[in-house]
Amino acid sequence: MNHDKDTDDFWSAISRIEISVKNSQNDIRKLYLHSTRQEIAIESLNEKIDANRQEVRQYQQENRERFDKIENILQENHERFDKIENILQENHERFDKIEDTLVVIVNHLQK
Repeated sequence: MNHDKDTDDFWSAISRIEISVKNSQNDIRKLYLHSTRQEIAIESLNEKIDANRQEVRQYQQENRERFDKIENILQENHERFDKIENILQENHERFDKIEDTLVVIVNHLQK
């Protein structure tokens, strides 16, 4: 009987080892599938990040172009205002001369 018990214990131990190996293999498969899913998810996220980066770069480029246009318009307007300021200054000087001349004429006529 002892012999049968040893044999049963032996086969029971082998059975437990087989079950343990199968469970380990299942866990390894699950881990592999989880790892694969993670890699796919990471790859998908990287693709989305790259697409978003490209959109941001395009948006920045469009804004740079718009700002450049605005800057050019502002520069042109600044130059126009400088010209207008110069014309006003010249007119002011002319009116001062006319005023001085009129004062001389009025003074001369009053004598």
